[in-house]
Amino acid sequence: MKQVALISNGDFRNAVGESCWPKQEETLSETEQAFTALGVKTYRAHPFNKEKKHGFITTQAECCGIFAGLKPTEPVLIVLSSWVWASHVASSLKLHKGPILLLGNFDGTWPGLVSLLNHSASFERMDIEHSKVWTSSFNNDDRFMQELQAWVDKGRIEHPTDHITSIEELHLSKKAEAFGKQIADDILKQKRILGQMDPGCMGMLNAVMSPDKLAGIGMPLELLNQSDLLAEMESVQDETAKSHLQWLKDHDVIFHWGSNPHTELVEEQVIEQMKMYEAAGRIYQRYGLSAIGIPYQYGLVRCTSASDLPEGMLNNSDRPDIVNPDNSEAINKGLPIVHFNEGDVGSAVPQVLMHDILVKKGMPPESTLHDVRWGDWWEDEFVWVFEVSGGAPPAHWVGWEQTHVYRQPPMYFPKGGGTCSGVSKPGTITWARFYERSGRIGMDMGTGRVVELPSDEVTRRQKATTSEWPMANVHIPGYDRDRLMSTHRSNHITICYGNMVQELAAAAKYLGIPVNIVGDARKEFS
Repeated sequence: MKQVALISNGDFRNAVGESCWPKQEETLSETEQAFTALGVKTYRAHPFNKEKKHGFITTQAECCGIFAGLKPTEPVLIVLSSWVWASHVASSLKLHKGPILLLGNFDGTWPGLVSLLNHSASFERMDIEHSKVWTSSFNNDDRFMQELQAWVDKGRIEHPTDHITSIEELHLSKKAEAFGKQIADDILKQKRILGQMDPGCMGMLNAVMSPDKLAGIGMPLELLNQSDLLAEMESVQDETAKSHLQWLKDHDVIFHWGSNPHTELVEEQVIEQMKMYEAAGRIYQRYGLSAIGIPYQYGLVRCTSASDLPEGMLNNSDRPDIVNPDNSEAINKGLPIVHFNEGDVGSAVPQVLMHDILVKKGMPPESTLHDVRWGDWWEDEFVWVFEVSGGAPPAHWVGWEQTHVYRQPPMYFPKGGGTCSGVSKPGTITWARFYERSGRIGMDMGTGRVVELPSDEVTRRQKATTSEWPMANVHIPGYDRDRLMSTHRSNHITICYGNMVQELAAAAKYLGIPVNIVGDARKEFS
């Protein structure tokens, strides 16, 4: 390998590209220096755009034009330092014959590691052969430089997979087998319909699953359109929205109000969010859903306030009543209306299973997805920062009185609206990820714990990521930085409190989903 083409994939929005370009320029420069140290030339395959004030690819069409000018066998490196859309580059890479490498900076700022996980999972979804590598220090990272050398020499990087064990190699308890089979039998008979709005949010091709595969496990899709959500919001009375907001105020939610709607949280934005909360619940009831997913970005971001506060409310058992207009009864009273953030079906499947299992076991039924946002060592353990834009349930951090509602960052959310934010409480968790890979479905899962950290360390982590968003500081034994980055098949991870991994594995098994137990959780299957 004598020369490598560097690709800067990007977001659709120029404002985001302009803000993120300084970090990308820094990452590109460090990448170029690393290849120079290996004696390999690099060149940037597309120029900086002076009008846009950044050098990111912003559309699939733009990428197709770039690849039309590349040699079909040329080595290509996608340099990732911020959240960008995998769909921009996937179609061109599907037909590319040369070696493909994804490089992510292990940095919490925008961040590249989330994009790396999403691109890799999206490429696996599309059966695009590729390698991946990550680093926080480039030339000073011996592992990174060795893996980069391997790619230069062989055109591929192989990562260890000894932390993954098929459920077929493990022993499920008889009690868990019976429990899981009962859950699966009910799902296969009664079905659990997943209401997915506008699939493909933000270029996440890994969030799009084949309808036939989902129908085959008793979780068929109901494909919905977000324009219907807007139409339903218009039918919600102001009085209803104001009563939901008053409910939150009465429950001591901490609103960080301001007066400038362009940069601060104002009540009109939250009233819109309360209408979205009500509308989503009505649609959930109308279609007989077991879960609903609002992607919000990109589409609603130009139309209405953020969906994140409504999402957190829906996912919580303790919440304002949404009344069915047909019979005046509260919808799912005392239980969550399961919401899968960003319309990601790879989270919907485990969230529905977690909900059913937890309800049957009499345990708190709240679940959520998070981005695998970043992580760092604390004492002698690697502790992940799991973070989402606001859809986590307040039950995960004790309750509404510890819930902060901040205005969403204007760069991503010009219409404003509030988060549903808190720091998750310490405790044991079960985590999972459902995926489709090269035409086959599967689910990885394990256990871990949310770690209680000192307030100054929590603050450091918030400042290193997006401080307005809810976070969980999680240690997963046997699934540290490099193990997760090498094999986790999504930028998302789904969590709930409690250890129910055996029941979850059994239910998935009897639904016909191949299951892997990841990390030290396999020790529980004796």
